[in-house]
Amino acid sequence: MGQLVIIYAKKDADLAKLNKALWDANIDNSFITEGDNAAWLEDINTNPDAPQRHLKPADRDLTMEELIRTFGVHATVGAMNFDVAFSRTSDKEANKYAAFIKKHIKQLEAIKGGDELIQRYQISNNEVKAIKTITVEDPEPELLPVEEQSNPDLQSGLYLCKSWSDTPFWVVFGNVERPSFLKVKKYKDDVYNNLYKDKKGYAYMLIPLLPLNNRQIEFVQEVYEHACSLGLRENFNFIIPLVYGLDLVNLNEVADNYKETYTREELQARFKTVFSMTSSIYPYNNINGFVWRDDKKKFVPTGGEGTMMIRTRCSVLTALARAIGGKYSAVIMSEMTGNRYVEFEFK
Repeated sequence: MGQLVIIYAKKDADLAKLNKALWDANIDNSFITEGDNAAWLEDINTNPDAPQRHLKPADRDLTMEELIRTFGVHATVGAMNFDVAFSRTSDKEANKYAAFIKKHIKQLEAIKGGDELIQRYQISNNEVKAIKTITVEDPEPELLPVEEQSNPDLQSGLYLCKSWSDTPFWVVFGNVERPSFLKVKKYKDDVYNNLYKDKKGYAYMLIPLLPLNNRQIEFVQEVYEHACSLGLRENFNFIIPLVYGLDLVNLNEVADNYKETYTREELQARFKTVFSMTSSIYPYNNINGFVWRDDKKKFVPTGGEGTMMIRTRCSVLTALARAIGGKYSAVIMSEMTGNRYVEFEFK
């Protein structure tokens, strides 16, 4: 989240005038109004392409109370915030904010994070004085009772997923309604709880179990969309079948889809990982395992139809092999099994 500076207007302040003053000062920000929240809520409830569409419950509209509870300060009427961590706010922008605060201080109620603004930037003495006048400190967060505190100790999960940052994260099943990151539970207000990270520095995304109903496709689509909004960067046709065991159809189309998402190196890495994960449970080329059939050009379970899980893993591996191509698939299979495979077996 970084270091937020939050400016609160007084209850009787004219937000429209304050926002016009921000515009006139060339500050690309604004105080949140009731109209902003109403438009945001309508977009979530009516626009199928809305960025937060996944927040709308399946059987009703999202409520204003739920919107405000979910987004906190970002949906608080009369509040404006900006992040001063990692140079996200430039020196020029910071000085504009400081000048705005000094000029309009009679219409401002409080500032949280004012010390961060003062310490990180060169601001005039008069502006520093104005900022300090209305800066308030957050009270120390209230701890959970000791018996309710928890510190997880996970070191692996279902799959180590690519994310929008340089660091991947694990996905694991959890008792959640929608994807969320696992936290170390210490404080009553969850906003103060830190993300849990294992010894290698990986975070863990909790995903809900698959329901036993006739909405499984809609369910996994909603899960995937919400996970993506939190940073997931895996292909739907890869990660959803892998974790939920829902089989693929039209493997050639899926292979083409994989090639649009992943580089050749990423495809090969995923093939090796899924092959290892699968063979650790279902031994390759053994009874009740799986094997590559060059006559069918796909992986199939041995000893019958097999379970839904092994059939799905075979489909994912087949689509990956087709996306990788015969030459590299043969090299990888030779490496993974210790047996010699040649290119024509995969064409």
